[in-house]
Order: sequence, then C-alpha cells, then structure tokens
Amino acid sequence: MKYSIIIPVYHSQNTITRCMDSFLNQTVSDDLEILCIGDKTEEIDPCHEVITEYTIKHPGVVRLHLQNGRGIGGARNLGLDLSTGEFIMFCDADDYVSPHILERCTNALNEFNADFVCTGFERVAESGKKYSSEMSVKEISVIELNPLNIPRLAFIYTAPWGKLFKRELIGESRFTDDPICAYEDLMFHLFLYPKAKKYVQLPEILYHYIVYPQSSISTVSKERTRAFRKDLASMKHQYNESNLPASKQAAFFNMLDLVAMIHAGIADAHRSAEDPSVNLKVFCKDAKNYLDENFPNWRKIKMMPYGKFTLRCKMVWIAKVAYKMNLFWIFIRMYNLMIKTLHIDMKW
Repeated sequence: MKYSIIIPVYHSQNTITRCMDSFLNQTVSDDLEILCIGDKTEEIDPCHEVITEYTIKHPGVVRLHLQNGRGIGGARNLGLDLSTGEFIMFCDADDYVSPHILERCTNALNEFNADFVCTGFERVAESGKKYSSEMSVKEISVIELNPLNIPRLAFIYTAPWGKLFKRELIGESRFTDDPICAYEDLMFHLFLYPKAKKYVQLPEILYHYIVYPQSSISTVSKERTRAFRKDLASMKHQYNESNLPASKQAAFFNMLDLVAMIHAGIADAHRSAEDPSVNLKVFCKDAKNYLDENFPNWRKIKMMPYGKFTLRCKMVWIAKVAYKMNLFWIFIRMYNLMIKTLHIDMKW
C-alpha cells in the first residue's frame, strides 16, 4: 500500500462524503486506504452509516474502525497502528483536499528525498466563501534541517493535516491521547522534528480548512493549560538528553524558545481570551513568568530568527515586545476582535 489516509470522525455525516470523495478522486487514487476512526458510543453516530456505505462501494479502500472514547489523538493513533501505507496523510472530516495533493506531495518527497511535505491551505466558510490563504510560499522551498534552519520548524502550522509524511519518519511516535492534554498536534511534531533531515514547502493551496462561525476561536481550560506547559517544559529535558550533535541541539533549544513563545505565550492567550472567567491580564502575567522560568531566551527572539523576514516572524517579535512591556493582554484582545470581524487568522 502506498498511501494511508487517516480521518477521525464524530457526527461528521454532513461533511464526510465530500472529504472522502476528495481522496477517492485523487490523480493517484489507485493505491490508497482511507481509515475512518470513530467512537463506540451508546448513541448512534449517523456518519458511521455513511462510511459503511463507502466501505461497500470501495472494499479494501475505505475502512471504518471504532474505539472507546480516546479522543482525536487516540483516533489518529489507532489509524497509525492500523495503517499499512508507505506515506501517511491526516485529514479532518470537515475538510477536503485538492485532487492532486497526493501526487504533488509524493513528487516533492521523492525528488528532494525529504521526510515530509507541507502544503498551503485556505480557510473556507461552509458557503464556499474563501476567507484567507495561509502557509503558502512563492515557490517550492526545500529546507535542510541544519542549525541555521532548525528554528524555521517553529513556524510550521502544527495541525497534522495538509502534510504528507514518510512512514519511517513517524515510526513509533504517537499523539498524546490524554483527554486533559492540549496541543497534542504540536507535541507530536516536536517528537518528529529531531528525526527529520529535510522537509519541503509547496506553493500550492492544496488543503481546504472549513471555518464555522460559532467556533472561529476555540477555548482552552486552565487544567489543559497547566498540562500543556508541563509537557512543553518536559520536551526541553528530552532534547537535552538526546544524542543530537551539540550544534543541532543548541538550534533545537532555540526552536523550542520560539515554540514556547508562539504557543504558550501567544496561542494559549489567544484562546483563553475567549473565556469570560479568565482574567486575561493575570493569565498573560503567569505566561510571562512561565516563559522566564522555563524558556528565558524568549526575550532574545529576533525579528528574523532564521535569517529571513516573514510576517509571522514579525508578529512573534511584536508579541515579544508587547509581553516585555506587560501590554500583551491588550494586544491579544485587539487581535481576537480583528479575526472575528475579518475571519483572518494566523495558524499559531
């Protein structure tokens, strides 16, 4: 088997047909398996019936497997355990892909002998209206993960979708399926990165991410914030105990400083700002103390951390300055108001 497509499903009956059809209509659709992973629940999930019809129409290609409430991380893990493909791609059941995503990604992996490929994606309303395009580049970019380029990993979107992975890169790595865990996608990538030698960014928009008005910004509980901060700090210890060459290890520590700033400093505050029970000013003060204690080099983040100027690098640098001035809580309020109004968001 060449391709394994892993799709967690939960009451996805209104969108799963479009999602699966987008893979069944690929330009290289003759050697793939689509693994839909759902929950065993007492209530009937209508999407299971839809998927079962596809398993009959496409025997050996579409498969439905059920698990006992392990969440989206557990669903992806079961998909990985059951998959047989040489290449792995994840997709959310709400979303869909362009018909040549597998072909484009495979060609890039083979041509440049890369470990994974990232595509651009667009945010799309249910109506089909396109809000924004993100993570696209002007031309194909091949990034060797040397000490200079390793900090670039911090700016890759952390969702597993919109990427094609070589199976050997993932190996035995898995998502955290603890229901308290937050940012399990990010932690999964942080486990993978030290094993990678090269990745490719494609200029095309090949993944279509559906935005729902009622869920434009997701919230994170205090318990999940604490768990995430603990997990992120432990990752620093794991990198410290790794067998990486000294120059690469130092570069990965710099990358973690950026990751901590982006996710513990910015993204977590971005989500917590939507919880009316959270005192955002206090939250940001706590986040700043956490960064100072565990990732003190966040204060030294440059506007061009890997020698190139990008909008995301500039935004992180501005956020750093706002944190140092104890004004980040005001900055993030304004930012959230902007994305609610314009439906344009950065995939922190």
